[in-house]
Formats: sequence, C-alpha cells, structure tokens
Amino acid sequence: MQDDSLPVEAMYERLDYYLQNYGTERSIMSVSELDGFVTSVGCSKDLLAPNDWLHAIWGAQEDQPKWHEKEEEDEFYGLVMLLHLEAVDGLINGTLSPIYLEHDDQKGHVTLIIEDWCAGFMRGARLTGLNQSGERDFLDDVLASVRLFGTPAGWEKLDAMSDAEVTFWRESLEPSVIRLAQANHPEIQISQDNDGSMPILH
Repeated sequence: MQDDSLPVEAMYERLDYYLQNYGTERSIMSVSELDGFVTSVGCSKDLLAPNDWLHAIWGAQEDQPKWHEKEEEDEFYGLVMLLHLEAVDGLINGTLSPIYLEHDDQKGHVTLIIEDWCAGFMRGARLTGLNQSGERDFLDDVLASVRLFGTPAGWEKLDAMSDAEVTFWRESLEPSVIRLAQANHPEIQISQDNDGSMPILH
C-alpha cells in the first residue's frame, strides 16, 4: 500500500524529518518508533478513527505542532496513514515487517535496534488499553517480548540475560504481535508465505 509517487526510503526520510523538526521530548522521534505505534493501534480490538490516536504522536495538547505550511501537515498525516495501512496489511496477511533501525560499529558488525519500535508499540498499547484488555496470562505471554525491548524495566532484565536468551525473545517478537492481532481480530487469516524480511533503515 505504498505511495508509488514516493519511494519507501524517501517516505521514511520525510516522516523522520517532520518528527525531528516538529516534535518535543514527549513526541515520537523516529519512523521506527512511529511504525511500532501504528502497529499497536492496528492490533487494538476496537476500530479506532485516526482522530483517536494521531494527536498522541506528539504527546500532550501543548506538544501539538504549529505547522509552517498546511502542505506539510497534509503530507505528514498522509504518510502516517500510509504507514498505518501497511502495518495493518502486514497484520492481516501475516507478513508483519517492522521498520527497525540498524547500527554499524564501523568494523563491519551491524546490530538491529528494535527498542525504538517496541517503545512505540508500548506507547500505542497504553493509549488504546491494548496491554490491559484481555485475559491476563495471554497478554503477558504475547506482550513479553515487546515489554522487554520497549520499556525501562525490560531493558534492565535484558542486561542480565545471556545472548541466547536475548535472541530467543527477539525472535519471538513478530510472531507474538501477530498472535495478539489474531486474538483481537479472529477474522484474520495468517498467510503461510511470510519470508520474514524486515525493512531496515541506516
């Protein structure tokens, strides 16, 4: 569902530009975090209208941007809706492809940074009540990975884990989010041809 007039990398760059230039310390600050946020909204049991969640990208009422031009506002929210539709499409088709950042240590070792995406997902979960609406044991199971990588309490636990344990929780992240979406939307039929590819930003 990408806008054919704007290549995907350019779309991400434009979103990052707006987030970084119009955001505050309480705002979502990267396209990775924004992707996690809109994915969380898509997992919600309730069908939310854009006006129910778009404002939360920026934070509180006083954090809402004062746009220099109406065209910028229109472009930003149009791109956000495209990102949201892509996330929902991935949930519906079982081809969820989170947008993760990557870090290159200049020695050829590249590390995926998934914390931003998970922090965005948790932001959306708090807004929609996603992390509280449902059977507690199930929620604790499907949200375990995203809570580990997306909250300060989780980061402390990760610091004490072995590499194998961290890898286990990392690999369970996308399947767990799909399970959550399925539980809230039983009509979703999971595709069997997911190749597991993930968009990565440099």
